[in-house]
Amino acid sequence: MSPIDKLTQLFEKFPGIGPRQARRFVQYLLVANPAIRRELAEQIQALGANTSQCKKCYRWFTKENKGVECNICANSSRDKNLLFVVEKDVDIDNVERSGYKGLYFVLGGIIPLAAAEPAEHVRLRELLKRVETENPTEVILGLSATTEGDHTRELLQEKLKNIGAKISSLGRGLSTGSELEYADPDTIGQALANRS
Repeated sequence: MSPIDKLTQLFEKFPGIGPRQARRFVQYLLVANPAIRRELAEQIQALGANTSQCKKCYRWFTKENKGVECNICANSSRDKNLLFVVEKDVDIDNVERSGYKGLYFVLGGIIPLAAAEPAEHVRLRELLKRVETENPTEVILGLSATTEGDHTRELLQEKLKNIGAKISSLGRGLSTGSELEYADPDTIGQALANRS
């Protein structure tokens, strides 16, 4: 297989990238300054060498110190009574811009409707352990407003119902079928204010 075809296939593995867009990326790199290709290759290598996954919330962060927690989990001024559960790491960036000041937990996805064992698809055991250990007063389920997001929310509410904390979900300021990653900060702020 040629390097062009191989790189095209690799780009197709990126979320939301189809064959045509993947090919455009490769075509851009072919005509780009060699310094851009070199920098891209260096940054991809640095990504693996200089990042780590937080042992508490499972968010990826740049290793700036020898700690095992990200800057959010390590920040003592964050509200430890609030735990915001999101599907994926990228959702945290958007929620942060809304002004939220609590802590997070990255679930790692959503549970498919036909899943026989939910814990195989998300970090369910890790979430239950964290909630049990830290005893937040409220767990906010900030999952996508999709059928599978709703299914995941219902399963989590069932698993968390006896923890002694309030279990809330974002208000429907988010349109059905939307992902948190693409919502603007004002919409997230309103959904947070109208959580149920």
